[in-house]
Amino acid sequence: MHDLQAPLPSVFVANLLDRAASSEFSDNADASAFIVANAIKDLGGQPITEPSPEANLVIARMMAAETIWNVTRSDQPTSLNWYTRSIENMIGVAALLHPEIKGDGAAGGHASGRFRNAREAQTVFFAAIAITSQNNKVNENMRYALEQYRHFIATGSFSVDRIYGANGAAIKHNLDRFNMLYELAGKDLTRVHRLLTMKMRMADLKSVAAKYGMKITGSELADEMVYGSIVFGPKVGNGFFQNLIGNHSPVTIDLWFMRTWGRYTGSLVRGDIVDGALDKLEKGVRKSMKSPEMRKLMEDAGVVIDPASLRTMDSQSLFSYARTMRLFWEGIRRAYVAGKVKDDMSAKSRKVTRSNEAASTLKQNLGWPLAAESIAHSLGYPVDSPKSAGHRKWIREVVSLALDILERQGYRMTAADMQATLWYPEKELYGALTGRSPELMNTSYDEAMIRIAKNEGYDDDDITQALHSDSNGRRTGRGVPEADQRRFEAERVRLFG
Repeated sequence: MHDLQAPLPSVFVANLLDRAASSEFSDNADASAFIVANAIKDLGGQPITEPSPEANLVIARMMAAETIWNVTRSDQPTSLNWYTRSIENMIGVAALLHPEIKGDGAAGGHASGRFRNAREAQTVFFAAIAITSQNNKVNENMRYALEQYRHFIATGSFSVDRIYGANGAAIKHNLDRFNMLYELAGKDLTRVHRLLTMKMRMADLKSVAAKYGMKITGSELADEMVYGSIVFGPKVGNGFFQNLIGNHSPVTIDLWFMRTWGRYTGSLVRGDIVDGALDKLEKGVRKSMKSPEMRKLMEDAGVVIDPASLRTMDSQSLFSYARTMRLFWEGIRRAYVAGKVKDDMSAKSRKVTRSNEAASTLKQNLGWPLAAESIAHSLGYPVDSPKSAGHRKWIREVVSLALDILERQGYRMTAADMQATLWYPEKELYGALTGRSPELMNTSYDEAMIRIAKNEGYDDDDITQALHSDSNGRRTGRGVPEADQRRFEAERVRLFG
């Protein structure tokens, strides 16, 4: 075994954490600009924007070096066991509340009659976790998932009446999609499990799904082999859900992984505006300034400008204005949801609270909040998803190379293990650079479930016993066994022809 040197020392996470104490930034945008500047310096003046043998090796060696650093450090906990021991422990504690999640006997004898075995209960539970995870912290995610799981037990479907956080519309869509799959499979959860874990070409999956009115929009190449769970999206379905059920081969390319990738490649910030965003910002600002009530709010916030001047601003000035408008919108949204203002932004004498969906409608109608958000993300905030199917494939190829490097160094792990290991220090870095504590972000699922169990009356002895109980029976490993895949293919043919 040999020490692995980080090829980009200026953005190696350990070095950045050492510098963070004297480099506090106002938000993620300023932190990202600082990181990009350091990455570009290490990369010789240009970001890595496309694959090449040399570039891939640089990125893979950085991944491997940071993974080794994190699993061998002693000053902070590691997330190496996020998808293994942490999830095993979470299921053990969850079984205090719902024994059917772990035990076949409890599942088969459940009063709802919905489960034949624990794997069927876990299919519902893990789907609820994966689907409600989008842009929600772990503690919130665990509460939402348990709420949805219990709703399924009571009614035989997930609820689509709740909006969960900023990505509430996408979450609602996927909850409804699970309900559709359950109906399609004749309310047989074993068949649902097979549908979600079978592998097919992306083009074939799209074709099959279209027959049932289901549009698959995941950004993957036509010949890419994907899991059925990609119906929930490439990150939630093809990555996170698979990792949760014990398939550790896929890498979950989430917001934090993309920040790691952007830090290595100098592409953390997109740098170019989405077509039409500037037009929409100018048009929306001009329209809002014609409303006396809205103009007064804009004057008070200091955001009144000549809309035409947006086209002459340099990138930094445009980003600064877009960021200010995002904050301005957030103030409007809070007042609107709290019932303090009418639709025209005049004050209300009688407060009636509104839903987040109503606020989303207002956001669409105004136009400029979405445009400002798009421009701010393009010019200053970190990129949070791959830009194309080819980009996603490139990332997976580099991950595979990094795993090979790690194995040669004596660290054998799966893609999910490595992604989870890189996850904690990336959050820690942004927390340190912006002066925010990363502890709440770095909560694991077993810790979140322990909090829920205690809130529901279970004591430390109950939890300790649950944590030391037998294995929960999840299938784990690098992929779906070949024999199972053959059965899944037969199931696909039987269901879809």
